Amino acid sequence: MIALRLDENYRMPKPPATPPSASALGRFLTLAGTATRIGGSVLGQRLLPGRAVDWQPVGALLTDVLGEMKGPVLKLGQMASQWQGVLPEPVARALSSLQNRVPALPFSALRGHLQQVYGADLGQFFLSIDEQPFAAASLGQVHRAVALDGRALVLKVQYPGIGEICQADLQQLKRLLPLGRLFRAPAAQLEGLHQELAAVITAELDYPAEMRRLQAFRAHFADWPGLRLPQPQEDLCRPGVLALSEEPGLPFAEVAQASAEVRERLALTLVRWLSAQAFELGLLHADPHPGNFAYTVSGELVVYDFGCVQALSAPLLAAYVQTYKALQARDGEQLERAFQALGTRQPQSTIPYGFYRQLHGLLGPLVQPGVHWDFAAKPLHEQVQKLLPDVFGALGSLQPAPATLLVNRTLEGHYWNLSRLGVALPVADLLQEQLTAR
Repeated sequence: MIALRLDENYRMPKPPATPPSASALGRFLTLAGTATRIGGSVLGQRLLPGRAVDWQPVGALLTDVLGEMKGPVLKLGQMASQWQGVLPEPVARALSSLQNRVPALPFSALRGHLQQVYGADLGQFFLSIDEQPFAAASLGQVHRAVALDGRALVLKVQYPGIGEICQADLQQLKRLLPLGRLFRAPAAQLEGLHQELAAVITAELDYPAEMRRLQAFRAHFADWPGLRLPQPQEDLCRPGVLALSEEPGLPFAEVAQASAEVRERLALTLVRWLSAQAFELGLLHADPHPGNFAYTVSGELVVYDFGCVQALSAPLLAAYVQTYKALQARDGEQLERAFQALGTRQPQSTIPYGFYRQLHGLLGPLVQPGVHWDFAAKPLHEQVQKLLPDVFGALGSLQPAPATLLVNRTLEGHYWNLSRLGVALPVADLLQEQLTAR
């Protein structure tokens, strides 16, 4: 029989989780109960004179509930953890633990599926599989393994019943869509957003498609220095299991501990890689949370998990370029045309020129040629908070555009990653390299 060895350097952050419920009703009741508990706690504290709200229990509760539920709701929590400086600090800190410390299922919960797709004797394919997961995420978890020929591997294994879980969560989200109308979002746009989210989840569950996407990225960036991508091991991939070469690295969430030289090298690689994806490959790695990245002591950027990749059409990319140039020119008319091209403006509504002036004042100076955007010294998110009244005031004119959902998420997420790196970059000059080459 196969030897199941434990990695002594891995520490489970929580006791092993039980397989999450796939019941739509059960998941709805869990979320509703959690919301009621949080709302009651916060309201009760605010009624007490002279007492500030203690957000620590709220963060702990959200972390426990979302971590155990897994699926799309956990992914939403991971995305929300990027809002440092917007969410209360204890909540953001607690949710950030979901990036790398999701409660994992015991190996016994996965063994049956592995034996189903490989055969009862796993030793026919592997010298060893670590019982303790290397990482746990929203739709599956990753275990180190060694193939019979000695290849060091990681096995990305989907959670049991995760397809049903995703279907249940998407049903609950669809039921909540009418709440978006409170923000004057058109019903058609809300439905479009739901369809986009459903497509993303479906793509992330399709491991053969993920393998093909990774192969496309590896082929395009084969000669890139400072970038490491895992290699699919096609002979060991099975339904619900993706076998990849192991690419060791240090946690990106802890990259602030690296030297300034290493952090600058990583930041330059990250920005150039993102722009090359968009302008050369027409694809965008669209899951920017730090658990999907690592780094080496020499300053190489390691990228994991190609489950969420966005195809960029030529019109969509052109609309983003148009938006960037309008911000650079600080021209309200140009920005209006760009937002129309992106689909983020409600037809025949009042043009929010006041909001545009705010955006120009905030972002215009940072995207000028020759200017270094200091991600350590300029807390952009704190300035964005001051725009919230203008954002809500413009909701009758602005609207969510489904095609921009993942792109905006990627840009926002990498703003936080660059803030972690804490270096100054000539962003406009780096982007100009691609714009000039077009």
